[in-house]
Amino acid sequence: MSSVVLSLGSNCDSRYVETAISMLAGLLNDFNVSNIYPTPPAAGVGKPYDNAVATGEWAGTMESLNSLLKNYECSAGRDEAAREAGFVLIDIDIVVWDGAVVRPWDFSQSFFRIGYESVMQHSVPTAN
Repeated sequence: MSSVVLSLGSNCDSRYVETAISMLAGLLNDFNVSNIYPTPPAAGVGKPYDNAVATGEWAGTMESLNSLLKNYECSAGRDEAAREAGFVLIDIDIVVWDGAVVRPWDFSQSFFRIGYESVMQHSVPTAN
C-alpha cells in the first residue's frame, strides 16, 4: 500500500467536493479528510474555491490512481467547455505520494496547506 495526500477543489459549489469526498472514502483505505474550507483563487482571478485535503492508502500505482481521479473529474463535468468558461467543477490532484511531494507548487499554496495541516494534525496519535 502507498500513502497518498490529495488536494480537492471546486470554484462552482462545495457539493462537488462533498461528492468527491464520498467517492474517495469508498476508494482509499485509512481515509481521512479535512473540513471543506474556502480560499481565494491561487491566480488571483476568478471565483473563490471550496477546498479539502484527503489522505489514505492505495494498493495500486500512482499512475492508476491519477487516471481514476482524472476520469472521475471528466465524469463530473470537468471538460474543455467548462475550462474555457473558467469553471472548475472538481479538481483532484495527488500532491504527496509515499511521503514524497510530487506537486511542489500545490504543496506550498494556502489552498492545500490549510487542509493539509488540519488533516495531518488530526491523524497523528497523541500521547496520553
